[in-house]
Amino acid sequence: MGDRNYYFDMKDKHKEPTFFFMLNCLLLTRIQNDLESDDSVFEQEVNVYLANLLTAFTNPSYIECLRPYLSEHDMELFTRLKSSNDARLKYTIYKANADFLLFSIGVFDSVGEHSVPLGPQFKHGHQGQMGKGQTYYHFAFSYSKRVPGVADTMTEVLEQLAKGFEKYVTILTYLRGEYFDIVKRLSGGEIYHLMRSVEASGKRLRLEKKQDEFLDAYIDWKSHHTERAKRKVMVLAEELRGLDPSFKYRPT
Repeated sequence: MGDRNYYFDMKDKHKEPTFFFMLNCLLLTRIQNDLESDDSVFEQEVNVYLANLLTAFTNPSYIECLRPYLSEHDMELFTRLKSSNDARLKYTIYKANADFLLFSIGVFDSVGEHSVPLGPQFKHGHQGQMGKGQTYYHFAFSYSKRVPGVADTMTEVLEQLAKGFEKYVTILTYLRGEYFDIVKRLSGGEIYHLMRSVEASGKRLRLEKKQDEFLDAYIDWKSHHTERAKRKVMVLAEELRGLDPSFKYRPT
């Protein structure tokens, strides 16, 4: 794990922390493409945040930590959070999905000509994904203000990312082209399998939700014996079979 935290410079024959390598690449990219940081403190903090994010995505354990929070579709994410009053959970989920979108579009070109095949949720085109990323960061920013312990600096960084999402995607896109040959090397790698895992996880969550709905409807039917309750059971049974062909139900 320690080696993963360091980058070996082949030219100078020395190791340096991966974070500093990422930050240096990021700053050089901004300078070389006339996208230099302004003098605001928060813009500098965004650079640090992006460098940390780039470093984190080199670590498979970080990707594993993201899995429970990623959602395949907008509606799946919104449905998951609709009934929750937990501001910390909402903050964490929106932030994780926003980070993943920023990284996927900027570094892996998930909506471009040579995009990594990330899954059906990336079929909505460049503008759709840009808008989604901006919205997720905006929600993460909003909920961060309600969560005790979230530093003011993080709240400001999330606000900057929401406002300038397209700019930061552009910076990461330039960085990818100038410093990483990452799309070609990872197009069949971890990022693809992560999204396959997200898709499978989404299907599992939908199945579990549908099973709960079926059981509630079945109990209601057995309690009241109404035709309406019976029809609902039959409809949910068909929907369950669509998600799980092995499911069998015979009305009694």
